[in-house]
Amino acid sequence: MQNKYLINASRKFWFWFWTQLMNGFAPSDLHGNYKRPKGITINSEYDINNENGQIYLLVGHSCPWCQRTLLVHEIKHLSKKVKVIFLKADVEHGEWIFNAKIKGCMRLSDLYKKANKKIIFRATLPLLVSFAKDKVNILSNESSQIIKLLNSIKIQPKYQVINIKDCNQKFLDLINNSINDGVYKCGFARNQLAYEKASENLFAAINEVENLLQKNKGDWIFGKELTYADIYLFPTLIRWELIYSKLFKCTEQELSSFKKIIEWRLKFFNLSNVKRTCFDNEWKKDYYKALFPLNPNQLIPVLSSLEEIMRLES
Repeated sequence: MQNKYLINASRKFWFWFWTQLMNGFAPSDLHGNYKRPKGITINSEYDINNENGQIYLLVGHSCPWCQRTLLVHEIKHLSKKVKVIFLKADVEHGEWIFNAKIKGCMRLSDLYKKANKKIIFRATLPLLVSFAKDKVNILSNESSQIIKLLNSIKIQPKYQVINIKDCNQKFLDLINNSINDGVYKCGFARNQLAYEKASENLFAAINEVENLLQKNKGDWIFGKELTYADIYLFPTLIRWELIYSKLFKCTEQELSSFKKIIEWRLKFFNLSNVKRTCFDNEWKKDYYKALFPLNPNQLIPVLSSLEEIMRLES
């Protein structure tokens, strides 16, 4: 029979060690609720069309906030105005690294230092920067601001471009706080009470989206026109079956029970260039390997591909 004192001591040590890891991955408040660190923003009066340097959008394949910015970049056909640079996740050191040196930097944290930006928590993506000679100017690392900056870029496209409209800020905050952050609040909850609170808020918000889709006429959340609400929501819901329902314990309801949301998701997935922002193999590898506190044995579950999931919905 195993020594009960050894088991108890091991459990307590593991919980202490898990807490230290979580403090690095996902800071929380005193009640164990995940709290996302604030990022760097630029003056709201800034006009990106007056920027003199070459603009770059730095992103990672697996990050949903990066996908927000990629969606606007692809839908608006901004490749000639804004160059995209993909970074890769350094799982061993818990940071983003470049595939080749950029401005003498191999790590994202070095680029932040080169731009003389104090990092409050850690060097994060997405990152919108401009390079003018040897100067690195960080415009923003907040995806909510980046998508508006990208959407404001004036272009003369060869193809018809879908307009992305603004919408009710209160509803955007609901999606951002209760759904985008909500799945992380479930996965990174430090205790049962924090987890149940996050799950309740998450599914209440998803139900609000479902009800709005039933009420409004048209393909999108606010009717006939694509808005920031659609851009906000898609990166979270497209990862649902592969990541959040499994790894983050978002299990209170099956997403398939929300019929209007499933219809909406499929329509959005089939928009021009949207598939180019989806990297399901990278998602699985980075989430299940990088988030060690949530998946210590780092096993990647056997799952359907994203294409198979979407094909079943159609």
